[in-house]
Parts: sequence; C-alpha cells; structure tokens
Amino acid sequence: MSKKQHNYYYSFTSPPSEPPSSSGTPSAPPSEGNDTITAVSPPGYDEAISTPSGPTSYPQDFSAQPQPPAKKSELSGYVRDQSIPSFNTSPSASSSSAPAEGSLVIHVDGQQTTYSPDASAIYSSTGDYDVHEPLLSIEPAEHTDPFQGRPPPPNYSVYRAHYETKKSGILSRDRHLNQDGEALAQFLQQHNTPPSMKIKFYGYHEETFYRSRSIRDEDGTWREEREPVTKRVDDFNFDVDCTEDISRQCHGLYVLPDPKTGASKTVRELCDDYVHEVNALKELRLTKVVNWNYAELTRAFTAAIRSHGYYHSVDISYELNNHKITIKTDSPVSKMSDHKAIRFLFFITCLWIFAWPLLWLYKKKFGHSTLKSEWLMKVTERQWYDDHVHEVLGQIDSTPRFANVPFIF
Repeated sequence: MSKKQHNYYYSFTSPPSEPPSSSGTPSAPPSEGNDTITAVSPPGYDEAISTPSGPTSYPQDFSAQPQPPAKKSELSGYVRDQSIPSFNTSPSASSSSAPAEGSLVIHVDGQQTTYSPDASAIYSSTGDYDVHEPLLSIEPAEHTDPFQGRPPPPNYSVYRAHYETKKSGILSRDRHLNQDGEALAQFLQQHNTPPSMKIKFYGYHEETFYRSRSIRDEDGTWREEREPVTKRVDDFNFDVDCTEDISRQCHGLYVLPDPKTGASKTVRELCDDYVHEVNALKELRLTKVVNWNYAELTRAFTAAIRSHGYYHSVDISYELNNHKITIKTDSPVSKMSDHKAIRFLFFITCLWIFAWPLLWLYKKKFGHSTLKSEWLMKVTERQWYDDHVHEVLGQIDSTPRFANVPFIF
C-alpha cells in the first residue's frame, strides 16, 4: 500500500508474483555479470487486459493475479443541468472558429461571448454530445467570461471575487459570493477549468534481516537473541503527467436529485439555497470528475511491468489536482476551524474530542457529494498505453531483486 493512498483519485497495488522459473530463494544476490535478464517486448493492450483463456506471449499469465477493481462511475444517478451548455476553456479555440450559425454574439466589458439560445435543446440527457455542437470559447482565467453560454442581464457588471489557489483547487471566502446566488453561479463556471492529473508508478519489495539484542531471562542471566526485522525497499517511484491529455471542454455540470422526492435542482438553485442558508460554517463545493477506465489501464501497465521482469509489489495511482472549487464564509468561526495552528492546539489538548463532533453537526454542506462537472480524456486508454508504455518501462530496473535474505545486524 502506497503512502497517502487514500488521497489518490484511483489506486491499486498488485502483490508480488512468482517469476516464470523459480529455483528457490538464493542466499545472496548474484554477481554483477549475471544480474540481467533477457528483455521481453511489452504485451499489446488487448493481450495485457485479456482474461486467462490461452497462452500469452509474455513469460507468465499475470491476468491470473488479483485485478484492479472497476471504478464506479461518479456521475451515476446524477442529472445534467441543461441550462448550462458545455464549454471550451481553451484560449486557442476562440481564434480558430467563427460563431455558429444562429448564435448570438454578446459583448460584456469589452469581451466577446458566443451564445447559442437553443443550445440546451441539442444535448441529450444521456451525456452524449455531438462533436460539432456550439462551444463557448473563453479567454484565460483572468479574462474569463463567467456567463459561459448564458446571456447576461442588461447593464450587468461582472464581479471578480477574491480567492486563493491550493493544490486541490480554489477556495474563496468572498463575502459577495455568500450573498449573491448569480455571482456564485458565475464564479463556479468561471473557475471550472480542466483539472491536472498524473499517474504514479511505485514498485517496492520487502527485505528481512535478523538483529541481535541482549535480554535478561527469568533467572537474571543475560543472553543474546536474534529477532527478524522487515523493511520496505523502494525499487522505483516516478510519475507521468497526463494533464495535457484531458479535454479542454467541460461536458456539463451535474446535480444529484433529492433521494426522497427525486426532484433535481439546477446549479443556480443550489447556489441560491447556499446563499439563503444562515450558517457561519456553511460550505459549497464543486468537484471535477475525469471519466476514464482506470482499472483497465492499470491492468495493462501492471502486465507490462511484469513482462519487463519485475515481480515485486507494484502500485499504480492516479493523482488529481485542481479538482475542487470550494466556497466558505468569512466568519471567524469558519476561519478558525480551518486554521492549522488551532487544529494542532485542539489535538494536543484533546479538545477536538468535543469540538469536532459539534463542528460536524453544525456544518452545513452544499454540493460536496451532489455537484460535479464532467471532463473527458482526449485519448483512449489504448492510445495512452501505446504512447507511454516504453517510457514507463524505461524507468524500471528489471534487475532481479531478492527479498527475505537473512543476515545478522
């Protein structure tokens, strides 16, 4: 299990597997002249993800090993807000395409926005979108048009809210966003930019050695005793950035219907509910979702690493950053509850035992598990595997490693 695995978007650890020909665990590593193995071409994508149904071209059928579980669709049961069309956050898109026929060009504070009044009618509720559908092309973040597909009211000025950028995304305590539902909805769309993602490859094995120590028995006699000690040894640890492979086009905002009534609110209605809530600890959050077959891609790379001659534990994790937009109040209580020094003080004084349950009960959360935006990948899992499999294997040392070699320390 890799460190901080619970923070990853998706992660799977493949346990150690036996080499194709094993003659027992050696008592010491081989000499340098014999520590290489014959390189094997990585399996193709179909072969790597296939089930055990016949012979394979790589040394061992690793498909019989524990397989990564499928990641449940995070948009299952959600309803797309049809009032907000999909939009493109790429600055280059606006310079390469003209406004679609029948669309309306709106100028707001010197900025040009292309809006299709009938855009919501062309989107299906299944989430399938035509590649030629009208897109809203916007400028970089500092010049972003917050309406993104919706015509602004007459004589309406765009509000630029204050916010701070963190690794996980954006956090704003702007007072106006907590008072104006329209400004809040605009802020969510304005900063709904593509998330960043990297795939981390981590391989390790465990080595056991014996440590001598002196102990006193019941008779008061000193004697030496050997105890086994196992430690983890990192073999490789690197990541591959795939942020550029995430589509620049957001494919819509999704809201989870009420489980009791089945009624679904729009994003604007959810923002209004947040604004009207009188609670110093209220929060609203938009979470970005990247749809990809993580389990299948993980399975393919695990098979490729095994075919490369590495048989110890392999952990493949997907780390997502800039994937949250969070709105909180500027009340002292809300700020204090997030302050690291105060959290540490409550921890060492054990006051958290009383304070944290009260905060949990009093805090009102909006959208934490009900408001999401959908993002897709530009390439398929097969294409990404074919483009990066040699890059990944090139950073993995296939020299055999021998775990559980006992020696006295």
